[in-house]
Amino acid sequence: MQILRDKSVREFFVTHIIFAILTAMTLLIPVTAPISAKLLIVVIIYNGLVMLQGLRIGFEEWMSIWTFSFILSLLMVFPDWYLSETLGALQFPVDGFPMIGGAIPIYMAGLWTMPFFIIVFTGVQVQQRKSGKLAFIVVSILTVLIFVLAELTLVYLPSWSATVSGMTGNLAWYIIIPELFLGLSTFISYKIIKDKKIWMKLAGAFAVMIFYIGNTSFFFFLIETLLLGA
Repeated sequence: MQILRDKSVREFFVTHIIFAILTAMTLLIPVTAPISAKLLIVVIIYNGLVMLQGLRIGFEEWMSIWTFSFILSLLMVFPDWYLSETLGALQFPVDGFPMIGGAIPIYMAGLWTMPFFIIVFTGVQVQQRKSGKLAFIVVSILTVLIFVLAELTLVYLPSWSATVSGMTGNLAWYIIIPELFLGLSTFISYKIIKDKKIWMKLAGAFAVMIFYIGNTSFFFFLIETLLLGA
C-alpha cells in the first residue's frame, strides 16, 4: 500500500503490533498480581514504546501528538474521579493496589494516551493526504469504534464497569455522545496548539477535559435522570 511507504505511518503500525504482543504477554502470563499492577505495566509499555519510537525516528509531530495525548490522559483522572465519586456512574476494582485519592487506579492516568494518540495521529495523516472534512469523518468513526469496544470489553479484565441504568452490556448509553465529542475535541484542540509551547498544550488539554466533564454531566442528567428516572 502507498501509505505504508511513509516512515511515520509504517512505524505507527509496527509500534502498535509490538505493543499488542507485549500486552498479551503481560496480561496472559500466569503471574499472581493485581490486575491494576498489570494494567499499569501495560500503560508504561505503551507510553515508553511510543516515546522511544518517536525519538528514534525523529518525527517531531509524532512526539508532539504523544506529548499532548499524555498530558490530556493525566488530566482525565478528574473526569473519571467525577464519574466514580460524584455521579456514581463508574466503578473500578479494588484489588489492594494503590489508587489516586482512594478512587482511581494509577494506570488510568496514562491509559487514555492510547486512544488519544491513535485518534489524533490518524486524523493528522488523513488530513495531510486527503482533506480536513474526511479527517473529521474518520476521527468520528474511529473514536466511536475505540471507545465502544473499550467499554464493552475492558470490564472482563476487569478494568472498570458502568453502574447506571441505561446500558447495553457494559456500554452506558449516556457516555456515547460525550466520548464522540471527546475524540473530536481532542483532534481539534491538537490542531490549534500543535505548534505552540508546552503551556499551550496544557491549556488545550485542560479545555478538552472540562468540555468532556460538561458533556458527561449533561447527558447523564438527560438519559439517566430525565429519560430513565434513575
